[in-house]
Amino acid sequence: MNIVLNDMSYEFSGGTLQDLLAHLDKNEQGIAIAINQQVVPKSLWRTTELNEQSQVFIFESIAGG
Repeated sequence: MNIVLNDMSYEFSGGTLQDLLAHLDKNEQGIAIAINQQVVPKSLWRTTELNEQSQVFIFESIAGG
């Protein structure tokens, strides 16, 4: 399926937010995710299914100073 990931078209075989993070090899700590402009609580990542053309934004915290 085709999703929009951080404003870029991205081909993904489908599944949940958790599956997407595993596919992207992203660590869950320090990440927030929104689908179609709605923040998804981390407790729902394993059960939240992605659909064709879902708009997904992954926000990563960055330490610095």
